[in-house]
Amino acid sequence: MATFAELRDAKPDLWQSAADDLLAISKQTERTADNIHANGVKPLEDSWPDKTGSLARGVLTRVANRMVNASIMSRGAMSALDVLQDAVAIAQRQLSAAVNYATAAQLSVDANGRVVIPPDIPFEPSLYISQMNAQRMIDDAIEAATQADQACVEAIAAVSVDPDDVTKAQAQAHQSTAVHKALEALRNTLPDGLSPMQVREWWQSLTPQQQKDLMRAVPVELAKLDGIPEDVKKSLRDDGRGYDPVNAVSWALAHANDTGIDVFNNNCANFASHALRAGGLKDKMDFWSWGTLDSDNWGTSPAGDVGVPFIEGKTHTESWYNSDSQRKFFLENGGTQVSVSDARPGDIVYFDYNDGPGGHPDGVSHHTAIVTAVMPDGEVLYTQHTPGASNQSLQNRLPMVEQGEGRQNITVVRPKETW
Repeated sequence: MATFAELRDAKPDLWQSAADDLLAISKQTERTADNIHANGVKPLEDSWPDKTGSLARGVLTRVANRMVNASIMSRGAMSALDVLQDAVAIAQRQLSAAVNYATAAQLSVDANGRVVIPPDIPFEPSLYISQMNAQRMIDDAIEAATQADQACVEAIAAVSVDPDDVTKAQAQAHQSTAVHKALEALRNTLPDGLSPMQVREWWQSLTPQQQKDLMRAVPVELAKLDGIPEDVKKSLRDDGRGYDPVNAVSWALAHANDTGIDVFNNNCANFASHALRAGGLKDKMDFWSWGTLDSDNWGTSPAGDVGVPFIEGKTHTESWYNSDSQRKFFLENGGTQVSVSDARPGDIVYFDYNDGPGGHPDGVSHHTAIVTAVMPDGEVLYTQHTPGASNQSLQNRLPMVEQGEGRQNITVVRPKETW
């Protein structure tokens, strides 16, 4: 359990420095693995094809794999330390606001964080109420810092694995656990058990940047929290897109592994379309059109609405189930391409081939996911289907995607209903 003094005196910027160091290490190990494959394994295949050469290639491949696993897991630890800095800074703001509130009410806060009524102050019922309010806010701040610290400990423990003892898939699973724990640390900064008035005071104690960070990282939880200003909740749910990104994110997180929507061999774009529809984005099915056969439409037929598997292009528009067609449809019908750094929950992420002579048409989108959170450092978390996975780190997983799929270009699209 963190103490009042520990939270008050904490220096969260030091954790940010540690996170930056881990990121630098991750990038270096990724470059090392790439260089081994490009300058070691491949030349050996061409110039040393016998048994001895095969043994040498095996050694180099194992070293490269170890570099890859180390990078994957160090990125997970980086995410945890990065978020711990933000979580503790938010808890410190709450603690400071609570102490200021107590001081303004002529109360004292001792070295252990206990709010007391000075003996020389005449007792009034309002003083007792102020004492209880201040104490609850202080206790909640300490609890938030304690939970964030524990989540970070669990995140680092998840990736504290010998890179020689795990496969790449196992390393990625450990990394996902760490990222989920980091997100949990941010969720834990939200007030727990405070009155709507106290929640409003907590929100007002945060800096504008901290408010923005929480709106991008935990939009679903904030939208449900009594005491958050109504204009903030409105901006979370209605930012001019024509659909509610909070509902779209909620649906995606609840259905990442729901095979009930599966109609095609690959349902990643189908999943994103369902999430947008759950957010309130209306089908575009012009009356004077060819329905699902029209390339300028987005939606499903009555048979598609109930998940009847049939010929692609009959029950669903191509823009509904095909990643490349979907990206083009949204951009040609009011949507906007935004940078990864400007991504917001409810946006759609497309993975595009960009591997030069790698055998795939450059610029074609082959995978779709929905942004479900953005961490304070800009780390984008996405949720996908086929395979189902929730809150995966875009920046952390992209190097591994590129190892399997070739170089990638990431397109983030913010759909907008204009029909």
